Amino acid sequence: MKSFETQASDNELLSEAERREATRAALDAVSPQAAPDAFIAARAQAARRSLAMLTSVDWIFERQGWRPAWLLLAIGTGLLVGITADVFGGITQLNLLAPHVWLVIVWNVAVYFALCMRLFKGEPGRASSSSGWIANAARGITNFWYRRLHQHASSSTPQALALADFSREWIRTSLPLATTRLVTLLHTASAAVAVGLIATMYLRFFNMGYGPELSNNFTGTEFGHKFLSFFLSPAQWISGIAPPELIQMQATEGTSNEQKLNTVLPWFHLYAIMLLITVVLPRTLLACWSGWQAHRVCGHFPLSLDEQYYRNILRARSNEPIRIHILPYAQTLAGDAQQNLRRILELAYDSSPQIELAGTTPLGGEDDLNGLLADLAHANHLVALFDMTATPEAEYHGAFLSALAAVEVPVIIVVNESGFASRFRDYPQRLAERREAWTAFCSTVHKNPLFFDLVSPHWNNCVTALRSSIDESVAA
Repeated sequence: MKSFETQASDNELLSEAERREATRAALDAVSPQAAPDAFIAARAQAARRSLAMLTSVDWIFERQGWRPAWLLLAIGTGLLVGITADVFGGITQLNLLAPHVWLVIVWNVAVYFALCMRLFKGEPGRASSSSGWIANAARGITNFWYRRLHQHASSSTPQALALADFSREWIRTSLPLATTRLVTLLHTASAAVAVGLIATMYLRFFNMGYGPELSNNFTGTEFGHKFLSFFLSPAQWISGIAPPELIQMQATEGTSNEQKLNTVLPWFHLYAIMLLITVVLPRTLLACWSGWQAHRVCGHFPLSLDEQYYRNILRARSNEPIRIHILPYAQTLAGDAQQNLRRILELAYDSSPQIELAGTTPLGGEDDLNGLLADLAHANHLVALFDMTATPEAEYHGAFLSALAAVEVPVIIVVNESGFASRFRDYPQRLAERREAWTAFCSTVHKNPLFFDLVSPHWNNCVTALRSSIDESVAA
């Protein structure tokens, strides 16, 4: 809803009446003691109903990128990979080294080591939610998922801007959630791969009933037997199953299928237990942990309540009015320009702020503001309005800003360039040079000026720039 409310220049998607109705509905639905995000969510639900006529984008609110079926898909993919793996070699030779099994085990142990190192360094479980290959993959998947937003946008410019802004903001805001869900799927698929490997070991040698010859190039030697027994010792210790003796392994040549199967069966059990303790159980626990984290993030979705949009909504909840003082310096604002500036401020605050236009301070009159400063202390924002026809000077304009800074209220600098732009319409470089001069001057007071043509403003650009300046001034 933020995108639909902030990207329209003149309440083209949601009227003032619809916004006030959404606020009233949220006030009725949520108790005064409820958390701020609960009120914001209730208001968004109420405002959403006012967008029902936008049938081309209504599917966005119903569409869910995550479904439990994704877990089933991850399990099925992992089982398929595990079952189709050639664990012990071909059907005529049995390689007890089982390279596919050890590859899976070593890879998973390496993953656990990396997770432990991150934990040892003090990084939280979701520290990599905005960086790393998993986060990049999650970002790419989410970006692909919402690519249709632009295709479903109608020819209405406000609607297209809202959809584009929603896509960008959702991808950025939901990245920790998407990354955590992707991690859950990876853990689940890894556990399923190991289960598939276990299943294929027993399926091949119990259900198919053939008796392959042992490949004794390595495991048939004393060193090979000790090597394999050593690395499978954790499974031996847990299960109490002992591997067959070397002499038993060597005696299988020329014996019946049943004798061969009984001889090598303990190796199957040890490999299965090894996969259980090194892959299936740890990965299942990690998948449950990541799933719980995703559920928690989904239930407590992070909102930056310091943004001006949310501050306006919460201020409306408390019935606290927004007071803005416009302070022209050395140039009186014409009637049309004055109304346009008021309208830009109203759109930027998404509400009906109380806007007061002070008398124009004459050049050099910044020392006579003492009577006005007491009234300014009750404002939420001050708008220092300069005219571009004047060259910025620290002695005058800088002193005026210094006097306003003493009030300790956020100050926004607006430079009206309508007169200057009209005078030098055929010399655009003059406009660029004067903008650079004002930007350099404002940087000395750690401010970024806003350049508005208040006679014929570009509404979307002005409102967007003003909102950014409001957030910067509050953060400062």
